[in-house]
Amino acid sequence: MLRQYEPQRFRDQVIRGKTCRVGTVDVGSIRIVGGVKVMVEGWIPRDYACHINGRFVTKRIRGGHLAQIRVLRTGQKKILADHYLVNADEIHG
Repeated sequence: MLRQYEPQRFRDQVIRGKTCRVGTVDVGSIRIVGGVKVMVEGWIPRDYACHINGRFVTKRIRGGHLAQIRVLRTGQKKILADHYLVNADEIHG
């Protein structure tokens, strides 16, 4: 099972003897969002721009709140914020 590390919404979990902040929505879980079944495919890290030595540079940091999902009815890939997934019903199979 893949996990989202250092997310904004997390629970503490001990992994190999070390306490880690683990996301509350697992990759591969199927949720119902707005009446549509979606599967969480992955978490997108956060990007931000900063100005260093006269140049704009894009930095990437851990803990993104955006998930890449797949709509199961159409197969389309989309990006969705985590608060929709946290509050959605999970389908247990």
